[in-house]
Formats: sequence, structure tokens, C-alpha cells
Amino acid sequence: MQVDQTHANFPLPTSKPFSLRRRVWRRLGRLLRRLFHWLFITATILLSIGLLGPQYYTPQEKTNMAIGQITRGHLFNLVGWESSSIERKIEAFFQRPAAELSAAEAAALVRAYMERAQQVGQLEQTLVAQLALKSQANSDAAPLNRADQPPAEPLDIDALQTDLDALRAHQNAERPTVEAIIQQQVAGELANAGFRFGGEPFPPVLFAFTEPPKKLIVSPRDRIATEYWRMLDADTSLQTMETAEDAIYDRLDLSAYITNIGGLGAFPTMVVDQASLGWVLSTVAHEWTHNYLSLFPLGLNYATSADLTTINESVAEIVGNEIGQLALERYYPDLVPPPPSEADLIIREMVGQYGAPRFDFRNEMRETRLEVDRLLAAGQVAQAERYMEQRRQLFVENGYPIRKLNQAYFAFHGSYGTSAASSSPIGPQLDDLRAAMPDLQTFVHTVRWFTSAAELNDAAAKWEKQ
Repeated sequence: MQVDQTHANFPLPTSKPFSLRRRVWRRLGRLLRRLFHWLFITATILLSIGLLGPQYYTPQEKTNMAIGQITRGHLFNLVGWESSSIERKIEAFFQRPAAELSAAEAAALVRAYMERAQQVGQLEQTLVAQLALKSQANSDAAPLNRADQPPAEPLDIDALQTDLDALRAHQNAERPTVEAIIQQQVAGELANAGFRFGGEPFPPVLFAFTEPPKKLIVSPRDRIATEYWRMLDADTSLQTMETAEDAIYDRLDLSAYITNIGGLGAFPTMVVDQASLGWVLSTVAHEWTHNYLSLFPLGLNYATSADLTTINESVAEIVGNEIGQLALERYYPDLVPPPPSEADLIIREMVGQYGAPRFDFRNEMRETRLEVDRLLAAGQVAQAERYMEQRRQLFVENGYPIRKLNQAYFAFHGSYGTSAASSSPIGPQLDDLRAAMPDLQTFVHTVRWFTSAAELNDAAAKWEKQ
């Protein structure tokens, strides 16, 4: 008799564990089949939308996507910039680079930094001019010198670059300390004006000296309004800017304008350093105001209407100018322009009456805006655009190098109620409201709750009676 050696001495396993494992695998298999089924359906839907996409997008979405395609590769990464800048500000908070400086030492350090910033700007311009001369010398084209002028003598480009690199390295080393000093100076004036929480302004005054991104504004051609905007890299070239503007005009029938900006209400805020110290102080306070208002209805509704955008910008301008002036008077009194003397006023009046008429930029730009508004309201779009180009040439002839003057230009500059490019009454209304109030804190605490221009009218009427 044969004996099964395999199982003779070992008990057979029960079928219960085997059945359990089989049921588990079956359920897992069903789940996987369902998952693949839904993934297949989702992929099919997405593929269909991709193939038939334009039918599923609204006109605004299509335009937005087209603008994104035109500016692709030049968009500014704000989140990345803020992340790295906040990290540097945290380091500066613990290192406290300006803590041991006296007020006089701090002011002297800021002055030296601002002077070097001007030198950096001048060296950059000289270097660009020398590179252009070198390029012209290496080309076959005839030099573009006037007959009565000798050719410009080339400078040592390598030496210029060495000097520029040394200045930039010095600026990079001093920048955290200078930023900390200016932050303290502006924060002190804000606290004195009543904007403090626990003794300090909130949100904290934080800014970084940097070249802000360029801003693309897109407006309809038949009216002036910001319908689309993008932040572009700071190093976007002039040729790229004009190519993008022309593409938006030709392909989308929209008015486009790309411009430099002096600051940006990011966190920390961005401010350029190749400017006057008074302008820097005002701009730091201006951009802080945007961050402050973002905690209240006025700032939260910044872009919901043209009126609210104008109110936001005008309020920030009022606060920035007032706080910046106070900081300049306290820490840099010798830089405050003296008031005109009585003799100066008499001379100005005589020149105005009997001398050659001066070109008044504000009046001329205001006149331009009002005429453009009239032409567009009458449906005369082509005439308005021809008129704007004629006026642009007039401004250039009188020393104002405006690169582009169109609907998008006015949409951007007109958002500042105090600008000559604005036809809105909001700027003067806010100026009158501020003048009627006892202090800056009362003014800001009133306007921060506005959600419409009607509330500005109500507040103006209320304070006019007091």
C-alpha cells in the first residue's frame, strides 16, 4: 500500500482562512475595478473638454487664457518672492541689525545707502550706453553722430562693471540694516498717529528694497476700465512689452499697457531704492496702508469696482504723503524743501502773467482725459485713439517721455484719484474729507469701512455739517 508522504504526518489546513483571504482579494479587486472605471470616465471627460475646450469657456475666460498665452514665460512669481523675503525678515528680526545704532548713526547710514543707490543707477546707465557704443562700433552701420559732434570716446567697460559690482556688493551688505531703520522710522510715525496695537503698528511695517514687477493692464477700447491685469517679471524687456501690447490689441481687440511701478503691496511690500528719500518714506507708508486696509471692508473689496480701487489708492496716497512727510521732517529735516519765499511767489506770478506760458502737465493731462472720455462716450473709438497719440507726442515734445497713451494707460493711472489722469471726483472728495477731520487716524478709521462710493458721499456730507 502506498502512503502519501506529503500529508501523512501533517494535518490539512482548514478552509476558513483560505476563504477569508479569497473574500478580501475579491473585494479589493472590485474596488480596483471601480477605481479604474471612474478614472477612465474622468480621463475621457477631461480629454473631451481638452478637445472641445473653447466651447465650454465663457468669453472672459477665453480672453484671460489668451492673455496668459501671450505673457507666458514672463509672469512674476509673487508667492516665491514673498516666501524668500519673509524668511529674510525673520532672520533680521532675530539679528536686529539696527538695534545698537543711535538716531544720528541710523540716519547717516540711510543717507549713504540712498546716495550709493543713485550711483548704481548712473553706472548702470553709463554701462548700457557704452555697450551700445561697442555694438555700434562692431557693426557695419554708419555711426549716428551729428555732424557738429565728435564721436563719443569709449570707456573701459570692464572697469565700469567692476565698480558697479563693488557698489552692488556694498548695497547688499547694508540693505537689511537700512530697511530695518526705515521700517522703524515709518512705524514710529504711524504709532504716533494712533495706528498701534500693543504699542506697534499692525500689520508690522515690513518692506524690501527691490525692483518691483512690471504691471500689465488691459482695458476695453470703447471705455476706460481695468478688466484684466498681470504682474510680469521686472526684467521684461521693452521689446517684449511692446510685442505683448501689440498682440493683445491685434488678436483680442483690447487696449494694453505695461508699466513700471514704484512699489507693491505684497508682504513684505516692495519699494525701489533709486529714488529720493522722501519718496521712499512716503511709498513705504503708502504700501503699508494697503496691507492695513486689507483687514477691513475697503481693502477686501479693492478690485470689485473702479470706484473702490480709486478710494483704496487715494487713501493710501493721503496716508503715505502725510506719514512720509512727518518721517522726513523728524529724521532728515535738511531734506525738507523750504517753503517758497515772498519774492519767489512774486516772480512766479509775474512769469505767469507776462512770461512765456509754461507747459502744465497736470492741466494738459486732465484735458486729455476729459476729451477721451467724451469721444468714447460718443462711440468714436478710432478718433479717441488718434487724439491720444497726438497728445502723447505733445507730452514728449515738452519733456514728458510717455511711451504709450491709451485706454489702459488711463485705466491704470486714473485709479489714483489724485492723479492728473483721473477724471473721477473721488480724489478731491477724499482730500476734502481728510481736511475736515481732526487727525489722520479718524480719517482712516472712517474710510476703512467703506464698501461703495455712496458711503464716501454720505461721510462727506456728514463732516461738512460739523
